[in-house]
Amino acid sequence: MKPTPTRRAAALLAAGLLLALPAQAQFLELLKNLAPTAAGLPPKPAEAAASAPLNTLATANSKSPEAAARKAKIESELAPDRQCKRPQEKFNIAEKLIEYGGSEATLRLERLLASDFKYDNLSPEDREMLRYVAQTTVWLPVELESKLGSAFDLVSPRGDDALTPVEQDAFKEVQAQLDKFRALTTDFPAEAKLRMNPELADGAFAKFGGLIQVSRNMLQTMSERPAGADLLLAHELAHVYKRHAVKRMQFELLSSRDGWELAKKLLQRAQRGASFDPIRDGWFTITVVPQLISFARELQLNFSSEQELEADACAAHWLKAAGQNPTLAWNEFRDSMAASGGNEQGYARTHPPTADREANFIIKVTAKPAPPPRPVKPEPAPVKGKAAPKPPGKG
Repeated sequence: MKPTPTRRAAALLAAGLLLALPAQAQFLELLKNLAPTAAGLPPKPAEAAASAPLNTLATANSKSPEAAARKAKIESELAPDRQCKRPQEKFNIAEKLIEYGGSEATLRLERLLASDFKYDNLSPEDREMLRYVAQTTVWLPVELESKLGSAFDLVSPRGDDALTPVEQDAFKEVQAQLDKFRALTTDFPAEAKLRMNPELADGAFAKFGGLIQVSRNMLQTMSERPAGADLLLAHELAHVYKRHAVKRMQFELLSSRDGWELAKKLLQRAQRGASFDPIRDGWFTITVVPQLISFARELQLNFSSEQELEADACAAHWLKAAGQNPTLAWNEFRDSMAASGGNEQGYARTHPPTADREANFIIKVTAKPAPPPRPVKPEPAPVKGKAAPKPPGKG
């Protein structure tokens, strides 16, 4: 069988990771210890998982105040964050499962992962629970997500070395602006790695692990509309901040038979916690990350419309925090999209309609703050021997 580009990329990644391990003898010992169980969980029959139905929906639909509060919290977490107020989701699946369905949900996931449970056997309640976890947590520590980004960087076209002096100056300006926006948050999940992709028609695109690719056209024209270019960069950086690529991949993994088998491996890894172990995670990276690369590349992963609007909200927030005019930035950004073919070509083709984005964006940057409450005048103190005067209009 002729090796595909994806398989070649996976092989290159595995070779690089092998070289990064402390010693070959240590790696061989790792194989002996981990190969029999892969994820460290003993296999159990599928019937074990099927014997414990999840009653989260029934509980959530009950009329008790506790169940109503839990359901409202779940709905609020799944709603799009249009204000950039909710931080990017953390790596704590156990905590989220407790919030979602208590110990019953935790036990259910353990049984699903420790058995040979198949995608077609997942109940509607299972799917609901898994999609909640996919949208409110991340299943890869930052270090492994960065390796995924490095793998995409390895196989993506790069034109950084072919930039003209003017383009090199523009490239440095882009990197400085990304660093400026990144400094506005205290919990940013990754470094922003900038690359020029000669195959991009225009604009910029965020990938896994903080990788942001820009087009040559953007480097050549950003001086014409600098505020619009800043909005574009803030938007793409927001995808990294919200970890949209990983969350989108997690959701897609749970939507197919092949994806479910890979999702199980990621969730098994997530049960070990967020701390990165160079030995155990080295084995995981060699065996599972190449499968993730292949899955994501074949999927042609794109962000959802809601994720794009979330990124717009963060861009508006960061522009204001940086002392820039978001309305001017939007106008220049919209004009640059129109100049490159509107919603029919290039960057705009993979995003929501401009009218929808404008309505969402302008509301965020032009909404006037609520007026402060009017001070309440204290009633006059009663005078000795006399009743306090009555307020006007009251008998």
